[in-house]
Amino acid sequence: MFEISVVVPVYNVKKYLAECLNSLSIQSFMDCEFICIDDGSTDDSHKIIKKYMDRDKRFKLIRQENKGLAETRNVGIRNAHGKYIAFLDADDYFSGSNVLDKLYQIAEENNLDIVSFETELFYEGSLKETDNKDFYYKKKNSYKGIRKGQSFFVEMMENQEYCDSACFLFLRREWMLGHGIMFYPGIFYEDALFCIQCFLHAGRMVHLSEKFYTYRVREKSIMTTEARWENVRSRVVLYREILYILFAIKNQDIQLQESLTDYLALIAFHAKYLDDFRVDGQSDEILEPLDTLLLKTMGLGNYRIEVNEKVILSGLEKLVTDSDGIILYGAGKVGRLFFSFLQDKGLDDKVMCYAVSKQPEEKTYMDGIPVFSIEKAVKKRGQVFLSVVEQQAQREMQKVLVQLGINQFEFFDQYIYRALRNYHQRLKTIGEIHK
Repeated sequence: MFEISVVVPVYNVKKYLAECLNSLSIQSFMDCEFICIDDGSTDDSHKIIKKYMDRDKRFKLIRQENKGLAETRNVGIRNAHGKYIAFLDADDYFSGSNVLDKLYQIAEENNLDIVSFETELFYEGSLKETDNKDFYYKKKNSYKGIRKGQSFFVEMMENQEYCDSACFLFLRREWMLGHGIMFYPGIFYEDALFCIQCFLHAGRMVHLSEKFYTYRVREKSIMTTEARWENVRSRVVLYREILYILFAIKNQDIQLQESLTDYLALIAFHAKYLDDFRVDGQSDEILEPLDTLLLKTMGLGNYRIEVNEKVILSGLEKLVTDSDGIILYGAGKVGRLFFSFLQDKGLDDKVMCYAVSKQPEEKTYMDGIPVFSIEKAVKKRGQVFLSVVEQQAQREMQKVLVQLGINQFEFFDQYIYRALRNYHQRLKTIGEIHK
């Protein structure tokens, strides 16, 4: 028996693995095990793990054929012997040498089921400009006291700060297994269902504002690759499973029901969002009847609702033509597609600047136009276009605009994004034909 088990799924992350394992090897807490599961890697990751095993008995290695992240974590849970369990992804790392010490002490002194904590974000290269996740992971509010997990979930949802990552939880293993909490295999976003169950079942929980974890935002990770049908299907499965949870708690807690309903709405939005980003063909797989009903209801996959893109693009063109100038708040994929569309229509001179939430460190240009902080950009008094589609990002950016006294602005939805993307693809195809 150990006091702590840390489960580390490993799959083709040789580039980052040493930094991850170093953050474990320097942990001052000794009565623990680090269970590294090589999920069918082809890059000799297991050899790196073995080097750590040779000099630190806390490291263990399990090798298996590829099973995916959810089932790999489940393998770790089944092989864990610790009183408490934590999860560390192999491209991330713990922030400091006494992380496990602090988490263990707080959990033991207060007889807790869960200790939740926060993360620092580490962006590779220029990813922060195109895939900024600060709004999702960084909390502005503090959450005090020892409470039921449901209370934390409701408050975090009200503040739009609930984050569903298993890596930010320190869990009492016996409690977790007693409630049958495991990862749902065969889907992406497996953390969402796992975390909901943790929060809803926790009788004694605390949240720490300390950033014990460093999450790496990198190219070609599960969360930054192009959307596929599997991304959409996974969201539908999550929607279905959390819908079951909502039905089970009826007449118990109105606030909890409202928070779960809001969470389901976010999942539905993300499913639609991913479906519109998806680049592969439709799926012919046989689904459960309820999943098919959800697909039809949400207009996903084969049941996607098509819109009149000509009307959408004509409306955008007229809106910009009639303006004195526009500010594109958001310099990512959507904003740049819009700028490309305006270039083709001869309206790029209407774009005054790109705007971002924080002032760039140096004078920056993108697509030949300047990039300013939103505070500086709105002084130009142009029409603000909130050029992101992701719902939580929109909410955060709307808050910023309201604080700056900007109450009138345009914002994009998934239909506008789809129209712009398809327009761009048609131009690209025509260009290739005329080469």
